[in-house]
Amino acid sequence: MEAILTVDYSHWVSGTEEQRHGFVENLMKSLKNTGFVKLINHGFSEQQLKEAFDWSRKFFKQPLEVKKEILSTTNPVRGNTATGAETTSLLNVGVGESHSTKDHKEHFDKGNKDDKDWPNQWPKSLPGFQTFYENYYEQCETVCLTLIKALEEGLGVYDGCITERCVPSGTDLRLTHYNKIPLEDITSGRKIRISSHSDFGIITLLFQDGVGGLEVQDRSKPELESFIPIPPTNNTEMVTNLGATMQRWTNDKLFGGIHRVAMPEALKGINGSSDIMIPGGTSIAYLFKVKKEVSVGPIAAFVDEKHPAKYPEMTGLEYHQWCNSRFYWMESLVDACSEAARCLSVASSTLTENSSPLS
Repeated sequence: MEAILTVDYSHWVSGTEEQRHGFVENLMKSLKNTGFVKLINHGFSEQQLKEAFDWSRKFFKQPLEVKKEILSTTNPVRGNTATGAETTSLLNVGVGESHSTKDHKEHFDKGNKDDKDWPNQWPKSLPGFQTFYENYYEQCETVCLTLIKALEEGLGVYDGCITERCVPSGTDLRLTHYNKIPLEDITSGRKIRISSHSDFGIITLLFQDGVGGLEVQDRSKPELESFIPIPPTNNTEMVTNLGATMQRWTNDKLFGGIHRVAMPEALKGINGSSDIMIPGGTSIAYLFKVKKEVSVGPIAAFVDEKHPAKYPEMTGLEYHQWCNSRFYWMESLVDACSEAARCLSVASSTLTENSSPLS
């Protein structure tokens, strides 16, 4: 697999012409080869990131009863989502995964503060939590829009056709807590921290703590569903990946980065045992998405006779809700269908047993 490159964000923002050109070149090379890139000097200080993880840990350490007060019941998701509510394996099944592989995580989600249709839910027990993450959200928005400008240059489109679809955005900020879990639950395939998938937004900005487990699909061996670890070598390193919306917009000129959160590297090779626990961990992801009425169909600049549109026109909200419905509610639908089939089978058997042969 080609290496995931590390690029200096400040070179694009305030660098020389040569530095800006080098930034775009390496950004495009890494994203085309892997769907991922790492950013340094992105404007977030070490203290800011420490505070971000501290607030996240404080939220998830609260009693379940407190977190239930802001339990998410909407699509898009707002507030807290309990462990086991998502089954990401329904989106894309990877090695050692099946449609029954459960995600072992809980998460808190916030959207745009001006969204009146799906308003945010905030914990009353943590004063300062809302203010911090609203500011964090705005700073991430600036980084994403800046990266979009660099991507437009790298793709050779100079009319702002991608930027105009990003303003204003319909982004979600997600705090994720990976609960402690017995090693044997992972090695058995019953559970995974997050199954393999591609984010369905435009770009994702991710910070991970020191526990690790993030893995990226090796595109040189897609048929083998091979994954490469991205260890958290530096907590201030921003891991950035493309999502499915960017893939749709560019008509497959760029691809969403497939990834998962599995077992930390340090624990691989150890035989499963109920005595060994994988430690809990935390990540913070800014999932840059389109506003609900914006199209996620291919942009005209990437469609011609040789490259007809590969994706249908649909709004960001339609696409967002369709993606969410696949791993939040599809399982209950499958269970309902299975139960219906069982009832029909029983009813059929009963009719057969009680009916007389024709004379």
